[in-house]
Amino acid sequence: MSDDPEIRAAEAGERLEGWRGILTRADAASTTDETIAELLGSASVATMAEIESFMRDLVESITSAINNEGCAVSSLRPELRVLHAYRTFDSIRNLEMRNNKYWQSRIDLARLHASSEIASLPERSRNRPQAPLRGSTIALRDISEVATIFGFPHPSQLTENGLQVTSLKKMVEYRNAYAHAEAPPIEIFPNPRRELRNVLKYIAHIFDLLNVLAKNWKTVLTERLYLTSTALQHISVIQHDTSQPIKS
Repeated sequence: MSDDPEIRAAEAGERLEGWRGILTRADAASTTDETIAELLGSASVATMAEIESFMRDLVESITSAINNEGCAVSSLRPELRVLHAYRTFDSIRNLEMRNNKYWQSRIDLARLHASSEIASLPERSRNRPQAPLRGSTIALRDISEVATIFGFPHPSQLTENGLQVTSLKKMVEYRNAYAHAEAPPIEIFPNPRRELRNVLKYIAHIFDLLNVLAKNWKTVLTERLYLTSTALQHISVIQHDTSQPIKS
């Protein structure tokens, strides 16, 4: 699996295109409606699995870059400071007022904007989903939250493209209905050949969505958009000063 976001998207696209090929061949053959309905259910599960895997890799990649940089919490975008304090939010939720740490923990949170502590965002774990992901089927809400928290430069491209938004919603519906056996496949897809043509379009639009995510992901890393503008300006000044020749 590639570390380059755009190559990672292309790899996912190849697998999605494989499912488009399976569906296209099934439509051309004398395949029964029941079999096509089963294939549509499987394709929806596979498509959503690709999105979920992609989003996990995206979050892990940016989180690792931030943690490896060793920057101060105060230099992070405000939205990312919330992730640094993720465990603290969990711990203070159940603190009773008589606890000695009740107010101090809240004061510490209020001072995050000035904290010189080294940023440490939650890392990937087998026991729980990596914040800000919830561990459930990826929906538009999850993509929007990731875009906002990590500072994607063009978040509207992810949430305002009608074809991509509709395709994601439909595939989430199909995936959940099929994976949870809410009804027989032929009832989920009562007109399977018509739905097959729709699903072919949905998969293509979701691949477009992955490409947009990949471009934003790559830009966040290369331009270090997880840092505040002040922190970036400070780094730029230091780099400029160190690049100047020493005068004798």
